[in-house]
Amino acid sequence: MKIKSLYAAAAALLPFAMLCSCEDNVSPIGGSLVNGEVTITVDTLEMKINATSILEPEFDSRTQTKLLGRINVPQYGSLDCSFVSQLMCATAMNIPDSITVNDVDSMRMVLTVPRGSLTGDSLAPQQLKVYQLTKQLKPEINSSFNPEGYYDPSNPLGVKSYTLSALSMNDSMFQVQKNISIPIMMPKKLAQDVFTAYREKPEIFQWPQTFAQYFPGVYVEQNFGNGCVGVISSMKFYTYWHYIKQVYQKKDDDSGEYHYVPTLMRDSVCLFSSQPEVLSANRVTYKVSDYLKNLANSGKSIITTPGGYYVNLRFPAQELLDKYNKDLYRMAVVSKLTFEIPAEAVENDYGLSAAPHLLLVKSSERESFFKENKIPDGKTSFYAPYNSENKSYSFTGMREYILNIIENGTTVKPEDMEFSLVPVIVSTEDVAGYTSTTTYVTRCAPYIGRPTVTQLDTDHAIICFSFSRQTIE
Repeated sequence: MKIKSLYAAAAALLPFAMLCSCEDNVSPIGGSLVNGEVTITVDTLEMKINATSILEPEFDSRTQTKLLGRINVPQYGSLDCSFVSQLMCATAMNIPDSITVNDVDSMRMVLTVPRGSLTGDSLAPQQLKVYQLTKQLKPEINSSFNPEGYYDPSNPLGVKSYTLSALSMNDSMFQVQKNISIPIMMPKKLAQDVFTAYREKPEIFQWPQTFAQYFPGVYVEQNFGNGCVGVISSMKFYTYWHYIKQVYQKKDDDSGEYHYVPTLMRDSVCLFSSQPEVLSANRVTYKVSDYLKNLANSGKSIITTPGGYYVNLRFPAQELLDKYNKDLYRMAVVSKLTFEIPAEAVENDYGLSAAPHLLLVKSSERESFFKENKIPDGKTSFYAPYNSENKSYSFTGMREYILNIIENGTTVKPEDMEFSLVPVIVSTEDVAGYTSTTTYVTRCAPYIGRPTVTQLDTDHAIICFSFSRQTIE
């Protein structure tokens, strides 16, 4: 019985003995394959970047946003803005058949300026004139477009004196209204001719091309005034008409009875408007001030809008590549590359600010980038918003750019280091995921908005180059 008890005890302790054996002995397999030292290198370098301000007398000014007005700022220069635009027409006139041409009262062109979307003095008295174009606009129109020969200066469609101040609104409208409207009365004959054309020749309005032959567009110029430039977000043409409606209402006497009373009613419809599908361009005459010219000639990096200066620079990719390839016996993985440029608005009397966004694009691809409606790809083009707190532009997504440089060898081609900095307007869209939200750029176009004047401190640019290295033993 004692022998059986010893065997049973030994059998019971066997699993615990096996477990202890597994815990006490760790296999060396695999450890010898990863022996070495992993080093994470983060180089934050303050560098002087070779940069040059380039004065561009002409630029592509085709955009849905329109500028109108004049300003003269000693530190910035003089700016004179007008615009031309084709019109998109409604394919059908939504007016009851009972309405005749004799019921048509008028037509108004309404320009919309978002409140606050101006530069200068909103109380400055101004006057504009609207002309009908007499021939088709050329597709390759730019900022230096000369409208002479495209309209009859002695026959304006409308003239309007205005200011861009909201002070004339009553208290309730001032709090609610987000836009300032500028209505310009058009000739009654134009309204009646358009009405008749819709009724008798509806095929004219089926396509923008056929309508452009009937009505090539409008030219709007600043006729009088100085000291304010407004950003026009929309332009629409409304046709107004009247009709008699039988309104059921209470009699004026004390009988308490109701009866039908013929009442004059008015209504309107928008038939034409400026839309992205049709050609629209700003005519911009910008004379750079001597103050900015002296800054640019002395080596300062100056960027202005609309038009004027942009900046060419040399990005030090070769220096970064040399640092990466310093120890060839190490394995290195690039983690991040960012490029930050200090910047601020040139001090001026009108409170002109810095450009809201900058595009960093290879100089060899600058023109094709906008002609082909590209967006920043993180390889040869990048964008950065202006950080008003840090007073800088930070290009954060340049990792793929340097990876392509590393793959191509130990020497960087000169054209791969030549970049241009251009002011742009960027449209983005946020797409929500399971754990995060991704922002996609949907549009990147030259910035033709408020006048801006930016000075970049390229002598103190900051480059953050981060990569990890492993030494193999």
